[in-house]
Amino acid sequence: MWTTLKQQLWRWRGVLVTVPSVAGGLLLLRLAGALQFMELVALDQMFRLRPVETVDPRIVLVTIDESDIKQLGQWPMSDASLARTINLLKQQQPRVIGLDLFRDLPVEPGHQDLVNVFATTPNLIGIEKVIKTANGEVIQAPPLLKQRDQVSASDLLLDTDGRVRRSLLYLRGQGNRSVFTLGARLAFLYLDQQGIRRQALNPEQTQFRLGKAVFTPLQPNAGGYMGVDTGGYQILSNFPKFPKGFRTIALTDVLHGRLPRDLVRDRIVVIGLTAESVDDKFFTSYTTDSINAPAGVEIHALLSSQLLSAALEGRPLLHVWAEPVEWLWIIVWSTIGAIIGWTAPSPRQSILKVVLLSLALLGGAYGFFLIGWWIILILPLLGLTGSAIMSNGYLLWENLKEYARILEQKVEERTLTLQQEIVERKQAELALVESEARFRQLAGAAVEAIVLIEQGNIIDGNEALTHLFGYPFSEAIGMPVSQLVIPNDQALMVQYLQAHHEAFYEVGCLRQDETTFPAEIRTKVMTYGERVVQIVSIYDISDRKRAEEASRLDERNRMAREIHDVLAQAFTGILLHVGTAMEIMVKKPDKAEAHLETIDELARTGLAEARRSVAALRPKLLEEGNLFNALQHLTAQMRSSTKTRLTCKIIGTAYGLPPDVENHLFRIGQEALTNAIKYAHANEIHIELVCEETQCLLRVKDDGQGFEVSQISLEHGFGLLGMSERAEQMNGELIIQSQPGQGTEVVVIVNREQHP
Repeated sequence: MWTTLKQQLWRWRGVLVTVPSVAGGLLLLRLAGALQFMELVALDQMFRLRPVETVDPRIVLVTIDESDIKQLGQWPMSDASLARTINLLKQQQPRVIGLDLFRDLPVEPGHQDLVNVFATTPNLIGIEKVIKTANGEVIQAPPLLKQRDQVSASDLLLDTDGRVRRSLLYLRGQGNRSVFTLGARLAFLYLDQQGIRRQALNPEQTQFRLGKAVFTPLQPNAGGYMGVDTGGYQILSNFPKFPKGFRTIALTDVLHGRLPRDLVRDRIVVIGLTAESVDDKFFTSYTTDSINAPAGVEIHALLSSQLLSAALEGRPLLHVWAEPVEWLWIIVWSTIGAIIGWTAPSPRQSILKVVLLSLALLGGAYGFFLIGWWIILILPLLGLTGSAIMSNGYLLWENLKEYARILEQKVEERTLTLQQEIVERKQAELALVESEARFRQLAGAAVEAIVLIEQGNIIDGNEALTHLFGYPFSEAIGMPVSQLVIPNDQALMVQYLQAHHEAFYEVGCLRQDETTFPAEIRTKVMTYGERVVQIVSIYDISDRKRAEEASRLDERNRMAREIHDVLAQAFTGILLHVGTAMEIMVKKPDKAEAHLETIDELARTGLAEARRSVAALRPKLLEEGNLFNALQHLTAQMRSSTKTRLTCKIIGTAYGLPPDVENHLFRIGQEALTNAIKYAHANEIHIELVCEETQCLLRVKDDGQGFEVSQISLEHGFGLLGMSERAEQMNGELIIQSQPGQGTEVVVIVNREQHP
């Protein structure tokens, strides 16, 4: 078990090294707050991508812009104008009025009128600044409103980049008293009139229920924040996205009686500044430029709308995971990235998987955001990509080390191999020198002339070349090989050499002294790299030709003696008896009959001996069967001694022909078959005997080297001459078709009517 565990740990060593390194580093960065700004920027982007919502009809803003200040003629506006504005709004019975204007000092004229309005308007909420300014100052609320507990805080929380992402519900003021912010106080008063009040859910009263919403205070390390000041009761701002903002009416329109009927009835009314000359603009997650930045009065109204929608419609607040869960979230994505980098077969696939998972992470975080959960993005993305890069880099480094080790091993093996090859090459060179010396000794001792030819010219040869042709060795090198044969055979010699086929043929050779001799030539093609050379051996067959001629002469003499001893004596006896019979036929007719009987016997004996002599010249294969059987036996004999594919078939029904005709046809077929194997070097030879009603046809066809029929001399082409003579003797027709490289076809046609 321990061995298996060690194997698994070693197998996943890249993941086990990468995850603690990357995830630990990211957690340290998180604790240091180094990536807080990036997480907040990602949150802002999700706010901007969220769908547009309908304008909250429960809130109306009474705004004071630059044109209103000009019409009022002064700023701050007089208490009389403010009192008149509030009285006009009260006529439509709004549910609550928020005054986002500081009135800690009187602004005459009309201060007493404003005090009277404060005293008679229980649903009016004023503001004070609770959090001290940079100079350590606070701004007090109107004294009467403070006495009546109709005061709220105007303070807003700003992150380090000046944006409002957190909202205060209440904070602690002087004397440790709780002060609700303006937006929260207006929303709570609105809900109180509907019977919806806060219900504490824990003894510390930090978690409470309000209608359909449950509120939990923000923690210092919530979401992307790290070590943020969470004084007071803070929640994450989840302001609605209104394309054109709240319904508004200008303060001067109210003063001039242009307030639409029932515009503010039973609604929250907030009075505040939107003028550019008064620095009261704030950036939220939706804000992309200072022109569209909302004023403070709008921020308070947005908080009121957020609280009302959460309590009445169940619109989600923005929640975050507990800090340990966020740590686990970072570790999980770091692990996924490490596994991808460690197991991906190539960096390209690793990048593709990381991109796809990053898109899935972004899409998932955005989906959670829409249902009210802020999921951190930057740290998991860095964990995913960083772990993938680190583990893949570690894997590449491991592979590189392994490759370097293998390469070093291969270099060592190759070095040993090269050393061995050098030794073997030296041995081979030495053996080659010895072999060449032996070859030259053998070539020099050879009887036949051996010539090495390239592009038709002699490039090397043995001593027999000089002895056979009489050319000095230096003069023979470089001369065309065709110069060694008689003019009538030069074209045939060139044709066979240019075909680059291995060949075996007979030609007449020409010595330097212009004497000739018959020779048998063999050619063999060899390739050295891109060079193609031919080895030609030339063997003087003068002795063999003389022996063949002597053999034919002996056979002719034997046949002559046979004819002389048998047929001539028989015919001589016949002539003597004919003469004697003619002499006594007149004198003694009865004795002439005996001589005639002797003549008849001598004639029959001579005829028998003639037939015996002819039969002795007839091929044995024809004696054992008909012509087709003889051709089949001949094909079988040839097939056993050569690699050439031979076929023999008959077309039609075989019938007998006169013996001399069958003998001629058999000899022609035998000569054509021998030439195809011996000289044409054919791969396939087909023999056909066609037996038709009026004629008999013998065809021998091969796929060998072929030759130019018109360039073959009958004086030296003894085989062709013999076939032609045999065809004439039986009144047949000989057809020979051939082209260099296209094979040869020999056809003999015999008219059956001429040989009944």
